[in-house]
Amino acid sequence: MDLGEIDLDHTLSCGQAFRWRKQEGRWKGIVAGKEIVLEQMGEEIDVQTSLSDRAICDYFRCGDDTEDIFAEIGKDGYVAKLLRQYRGLRLLRQDPWECSTSYILATYANVPRIIQMVERVCRTFGDQLSEETYSFPTPEQILKKSDQAGTCGLGYRCERFVEFARCVHEGEVDFESLKRADYLECVNELSHFDGIGNKVADCVAIFSLDQLEAFPIDVRIGRVLEQRYGIEGSYRKTSAWARQHFGRYAGYAQEYIYYDQDAKNRKVSDRR
Repeated sequence: MDLGEIDLDHTLSCGQAFRWRKQEGRWKGIVAGKEIVLEQMGEEIDVQTSLSDRAICDYFRCGDDTEDIFAEIGKDGYVAKLLRQYRGLRLLRQDPWECSTSYILATYANVPRIIQMVERVCRTFGDQLSEETYSFPTPEQILKKSDQAGTCGLGYRCERFVEFARCVHEGEVDFESLKRADYLECVNELSHFDGIGNKVADCVAIFSLDQLEAFPIDVRIGRVLEQRYGIEGSYRKTSAWARQHFGRYAGYAQEYIYYDQDAKNRKVSDRR
């Protein structure tokens, strides 16, 4: 299958989604409640799944004009270098419910811990797809067995996890409306919900709601902004600067910077 210019290793290991695993050279994941296995063979991707080609292309954002996107964010010399170094890294278009719930669980947790929590949630509430895989649960599935949320190891996130499921179930969250909203309206609306602060709102906005100017800032991204660009201060100040500097596709620039910082961090850890 032709997904355009994409590197699966970069795209699926960069921390934007939590349900992909690489085993024996193939990437295995769950998308839209269905198992999917991908293997990269040069420019071609071998795909094993019952998902439609349209659904796969939508998930991997095949409609993005990456040539135009990279030309715009590549005006920054540092990002231009990263575009060459990590060629083929793409953003994903995730399901908004799954993405927002996963990032509510992600607060103050490293990626291995997030993966563990998400998997426990899926095993506790989701549908079993095969011997080892489970779908991400619907809000209704969570609410039917909400008394079991405490067994998932979510810690203080447990109550807000169940509460967000209730909000979505009762229609208090309109994801389609948030996709149509402008960036500030989108993140401001998301921030009304418990567990969704500035960074989580930006992550949900870019990874599931087509708000490509969103620029999530964690400690490492903040350090890059300060050390490379001399920008520091509140989240609102640094985010506004990044969106102005990198433009309407600032989120793509952020993901390349994040991936580079994560790669450097892994190398330091490996040496210890």
